[in-house]
Amino acid sequence: MKKTFLIILTLIGFVTFGQENKLDQINNVVNSIESDSTLTESEFDWVELTEIATDGGGILKLWRNKNQVFKIIEEIGLSYGRIRTTIYLESGLPIKIVETEENFGHKNGELNYKELNEVFKATIYIFDWENDKSKIERIGKRVLSEGSCSTFDYEPILERVKKIIK
Repeated sequence: MKKTFLIILTLIGFVTFGQENKLDQINNVVNSIESDSTLTESEFDWVELTEIATDGGGILKLWRNKNQVFKIIEEIGLSYGRIRTTIYLESGLPIKIVETEENFGHKNGELNYKELNEVFKATIYIFDWENDKSKIERIGKRVLSEGSCSTFDYEPILERVKKIIK
């Protein structure tokens, strides 16, 4: 019994260590992307791309080197605030997704459009995009946005980007 318990604890330790090691690898790639001054930034009107009107419009930004995209930011302005999704890619596949919801502050019972407060942040580390294997870290609570059930929920953003770079 003690031997079996020890083996299970050892296996859990290896899995945890392996996952932490993978998180470090992903963060190293992300840091490399963030510091790469050779990447070209392009900005597109999200409303024109999607034909969906929102209160605050939207933008889609790409950081790429020729036709290879390394970073995507989709930012959608809404009447209550803003939703931002940042996707980092390696070899064309997402490795990290950061999604935030920011809400406008309140002043005298009305929305204060000069104040944005982050109420929710999800950081998704993707170990295997094709098989939807990931680790999600959440901070805060969504107030007015809906959460994703799967990494595949971000596929429409990737499809928009594919159309842009063709």
